[in-house]
Amino acid sequence: MSIRQYIVLFLLSVSCSIYAQSYNGGIVLGACASHTTGYNIADSSIFSSNSMITKVFQKPGLNVGFFTNLSITEHSIIDFEISYIQKGARCIDTASTASIYQSVLRLHYITIPIHYKYKFNNYFSVFAGPNLGILMKYRYFQNYIEYSDLYDNISPVDFALDIGFSVGLLEKLSIDVKYSGTFFLTPILSYNNPDSWSLGPFSKQFWQKGQCNQLIAFTLRWVFFGKEKRPISDL
Repeated sequence: MSIRQYIVLFLLSVSCSIYAQSYNGGIVLGACASHTTGYNIADSSIFSSNSMITKVFQKPGLNVGFFTNLSITEHSIIDFEISYIQKGARCIDTASTASIYQSVLRLHYITIPIHYKYKFNNYFSVFAGPNLGILMKYRYFQNYIEYSDLYDNISPVDFALDIGFSVGLLEKLSIDVKYSGTFFLTPILSYNNPDSWSLGPFSKQFWQKGQCNQLIAFTLRWVFFGKEKRPISDL
């Protein structure tokens, strides 16, 4: 097995141990819309013209997994999750004569977010925390044709930061809305030609290291086990 497979198995075994001691746990099911910052700029040598633009947050994906959490105080909760999530980006070329009119980057991750959640009441809470993504597979398409070697130097891990809120719907059902973005000092892919682009007076600064994942996710959470009964919105 590869090193990434060993890491995933280790994290799964740790999570099972945590579940045995936690108060609540359940499943996560939802969808996300993602893009990769700098995607069209970093590959300008591939694309036909400057009319190639990134469709921001228009790469759809699936988000499914399981979670557990532990109440520290009346308002404070630590939440742990392991999920499979589909990230990536989509570009289109608006020029009618373009030879490459569409490209799609599909990134398949196992993610392990750990969030601190603050509960205002039984219906609303906010959360934030780090998120470690382990790249399991990627696929890259130009004009619906797959190319297997253009992104071989992509980082095997994605260090991200999450922020969002949770709304209780039913006794054991809630919905989470979150934004997740790759930490700017650890991009998933370095720019091929950093001198070929600029951003006004902020060009070539230390925070512009390369391409980063960004996404907005909408997920349903259903609690199916726990040591004490309480509304799902308490999570």
